[in-house]
Amino acid sequence: MGILKFILSLLVAYYVFKFLSRMYLSYIINKFKNKNYRHTTNNTKKEQEGEVTIDKMPKGKSKKNNAGDYIDYEEID
Repeated sequence: MGILKFILSLLVAYYVFKFLSRMYLSYIINKFKNKNYRHTTNNTKKEQEGEVTIDKMPKGKSKKNNAGDYIDYEEID
């Protein structure tokens, strides 16, 4: 009888933990999504229409991929 009570209490604890974790994780995810949404909407309101902003400046000139020289070959019979 004691082992049956123990197994039953483990099952109840498992399902309660599962239920509470789903509620808590959904709350955290919604809070994170709303925070990002408010952050993006605030940034768009600051900029006026027609205004140009540059977030990142390119670093110097772009380098070409120098894989080596191309050598033309002839087929020998």
